[in-house]
Order: sequence, then C-alpha cells, then structure tokens
Amino acid sequence: MALSTEYWMSSWKAGDIVFHNDFIYPMLQKHAEKLFDNQSNCRVFVPLCGKSLDMKWFADLGHSVVGVDVSEVGILSFFEDQGIEYVKESVPEIQGATRYKSKDGKITIYKANLFSMKKDIIGDFDCIWDNGSLVAINKQDRQKYVSTLTSLMADSCRYLLIALDFDPIKSEPTCTLEKLDASSYRVHGREAVYYETVFLMKPK
Repeated sequence: MALSTEYWMSSWKAGDIVFHNDFIYPMLQKHAEKLFDNQSNCRVFVPLCGKSLDMKWFADLGHSVVGVDVSEVGILSFFEDQGIEYVKESVPEIQGATRYKSKDGKITIYKANLFSMKKDIIGDFDCIWDNGSLVAINKQDRQKYVSTLTSLMADSCRYLLIALDFDPIKSEPTCTLEKLDASSYRVHGREAVYYETVFLMKPK
C-alpha cells in the first residue's frame, strides 16, 4: 500500500525501516545477467534507493549508480554504513535538492523528489533497478512515475522491476515486457504474506 512522503521520512528518522534489506537482493543477483545484458560500465538508476546495499554491489561490479530518495537520513546512512567518502553539492536545477557523490564518482544519490529527475539533468540510463518503489508510489501518481522512468531510459535500457500486486502491461505501453520470476515471503513480525513478481522491460 502506497504511503505519503511524510510517512517515509518519519520512518527513516524513527529508525522504523522494516522495508530495508541488509543484504543484496536475491532476485537482483539471480537475474543480473538479464539486467546487464553482458554490458560493462553501465549507468544504473535506482529510484527511491534509501540505503540499499544493491547500489554498492553495482559499483563494485564496475557500473556507475545514480539513486534518488527523499530522506537525507537514508542517504547519509548509506555512505556511512559502507564507509564511502562523499561530497555534498547543491543542485541549482532542482529546487531544494542536494546531491551526494562518492569521491570516486561511482555512486551519486540525489535528495529530491523522484519526479524532479530529468534526462537533461541526470542523463539517461542503461539499466534501471526498481525494487518496490512503484509499490511506494501513490496510485494517482503511477502515470507520472511511468513517464518519469521511461524518459530516463536509453534506447537499449533494461529495466528490472519488482512489483507487488501490479499489472505493468497497463502502465508500460512504450516497453516490451518479460515476466522473469515470482515468489512469496513474509516480513518478520508481520502476518501478511507478500507476493512479488519480477519483470524485465525494454523500450519498444
């Protein structure tokens, strides 16, 4: 169920981040070959990245990563937890945004609204890794989400999407779609069982 920006920011501040994984996401590792398509030095975009360990994994494989999140707490935690030195920069093109960039230039994270990410500001991407950000977007914003993400796709982009109870066929008409996998799991301390599906999308 999608929740407000204020909810996610307060969750980070309170340390209530049950949605964060302290491991590289297994479905990402399982389908990495499909995502990278045997390409090296890919530009990877991670929407609503938080402090996902997947970003460092991408960088360690030789790719460059750009993430975006509304929570400065999550962004700073990522760099601190991973022991990565970074520089903090203003972003004049985006009101209220801040850019955090690793000193080696491999990882850049924007503290900003996802919908402010524009191709002429951050470029386009060879790969997009979306592990649940679509689920976190309010239903009324999903078309805006689609427009934002597809505008950032390079011509040969591979887009790996983890979705819960969502039919991307209705919302991704500009992309081809391949269902790669499906699984179920229960979050510790919660009764609900979650069913996730992995899709690979490419521009038509």
